[in-house]
Parts: sequence; C-alpha cells; structure tokens
Amino acid sequence: MKRPYVQAKGINRSMELKKELNNHLQLFLQFKDIAGIMLNGGISRGFADSLSEIDVVIFLHKEQFYTYKNEITPTALGITKIDHYLYDIKLCCYEEEMERTYEQLELWDLSYAQIIYDPNEELKQLFEEKLKTTVEYTSAGGYLFDAWWHYRLAGDIWITRMDTAQGHFILNAAIAPLLSALFIINKVYIPHEKWLIHMSRSLAWRPNDYERQLEQLICIKDSSLQCLIDRQLVFHQLWTELDAKLCELTVCPAGINLMHLSSYQSLYSLYEQGEISRKDWSMHHSIDELNYDPLNKLIKLNGDTISFQYDLLNSLTEDDLYSWFYQIADALRQNTKY
Repeated sequence: MKRPYVQAKGINRSMELKKELNNHLQLFLQFKDIAGIMLNGGISRGFADSLSEIDVVIFLHKEQFYTYKNEITPTALGITKIDHYLYDIKLCCYEEEMERTYEQLELWDLSYAQIIYDPNEELKQLFEEKLKTTVEYTSAGGYLFDAWWHYRLAGDIWITRMDTAQGHFILNAAIAPLLSALFIINKVYIPHEKWLIHMSRSLAWRPNDYERQLEQLICIKDSSLQCLIDRQLVFHQLWTELDAKLCELTVCPAGINLMHLSSYQSLYSLYEQGEISRKDWSMHHSIDELNYDPLNKLIKLNGDTISFQYDLLNSLTEDDLYSWFYQIADALRQNTKY
C-alpha cells in the first residue's frame, strides 16, 4: 500500500541540507563509541525549506552515553547553528532504545528516518526490530471513541446549551482522532499532528470527496447555532464512513461500531460459556470489567462462579441502559439465537 508523502509547496532544500550534513559528518564522528547516526525530521521525509532544521540523532553505547552527562560534547546538543545552518542534535542510548517499546508517533518518525552512519549495522538492526510493529485495524476503536465523544456527546451538550464558541472548540478536538483512524485504515503509522492533515491527502484510501470534507471539518462560516449543527453533521458523516470501512475490514458483528467491539467480545464470550469461574475469567479479563455496563446488568456472581443471565438479556429495554451500552447488548441479542 502506498505510504503518505509530503506535497508541500515552496522551494525544497532537502538535497542542499543533506549535502551540508554530509560535509559536517566528521564533526559528529568525534563523539566516542558511536553505534550509529540517523537523519530524521522533514528532510528524511523528502521536504525541507527555509524553516527546516537538520535533525540528527546520534546513538551511543550505554557507558559512553552516560559519561557525556558529566562531560562536554564535541558539539552543542538540541537546537544549534553550525556554519549558519540550523541543526537539532539529539543523543540516544542505543541499548535502551533497543529495549523500550516505541509509540505510534516514534514509529512514524523512524519509518521515514535515514541511516547515515552505521559501521556495525546496529542501527539497521534497531530499524528492523522496531518497524516489525504493524498497525492493527482494531486499534482505531479508541480513536473513533475519542472522536465520537467530542463531536457527538460533548457536541450535543453545547448545541443544547447554545454556546457555539465552546461547541466549535470541542468539535475541533475530534479532528485529530478522526484522521488518526483514517491512517489506521491505510495500515500506516499515525504522524505527528503537525503533519496529520497534510499527509492524509496522500493516503491510498480516502473517503469520496475527501478534500471537500476536510474543508468542511475545519471551516467555521459564522457564529450561528445552525453553523455548529451543520458542522457537527459533517463530522458524523465522516465518522460513519470511517467506522463502516473499519467494520468491514475487521468483520465486526452486525449492529455494533468498531468502538464497541472490545466490550461486545467480552459480553459474547460470557454469553457463549454461560458460566465461568472467577479464576478462568481473570485469565483474559479483569474482575473490575464486570462492574460496568452492559456486563454488570447481565451477570450474577454466585460465590466463585460468574453466570450470564439470559432472561435479563431478553427483557432489556432502552430505558435500562445508556444508549451506548444498550447498542452492544441489543446487537448480542440480535446476533444470537438463545
């Protein structure tokens, strides 16, 4: 699948800045016990302009890394100028980087980074190890819930209370998680928010008329309540389209959204077994999970045994549960034949 790329306008100076870095590589090689040197940031993604710095990460072996905590380094760290060019220089402990788990944003950055010095192929090993982490469709559930909470739950509140400024502000908070779900659909790492909208335009799969949708997401035409209502509808339309695509990709059971999937699976597991011991349940779930709806309304604890209450499932009405939880329980009822 084609990965997103930079399409920024203006003069691209990336080749000039790469040449400048190569001209000063010997300066960085003055550091002791180097595992490798990496170029990341905008230049590694293929675009740099007058506002870009040269982002350099120097990986040192552990003993020397901590030795530099009490010594002066061969060049300044952080933001610094070298021969009139702006650099951002960072030191990392190679062994600690190999051990720790990288978050999505770090994986995105690393996936574009370029190795510029790697005498023993240690950075190659680090890249291969970290970038084995794949993007799972189900991970979009949390982002879709975050977006839904802001544009729908909080959005409805401020529409009802007729505070349009607060309403638009809360809708804005739904943009990042909504577009994050779009990156997950494309099985690519989620970029920094600085690049989120820009790089989403080059994703292989995008909703129909995506540019128009983007414009409507961010455009506030006036301060009227109707404008807020109309803008919320745009968020809902895009959310629904992304959720439908993800439900198709994950083969979600009928009647639920992706953000319901984990809760639905827990409920379905207990439904199928009928009874399960606390010990067996704890192997895959927390006991605390039973304290929350819809599970709490549908189980009974007898000593050490957790029992599913089939009669309660069949008698549930929309008045018994918050709508979010009722949808999960009702989907289970519709998808089973008890």
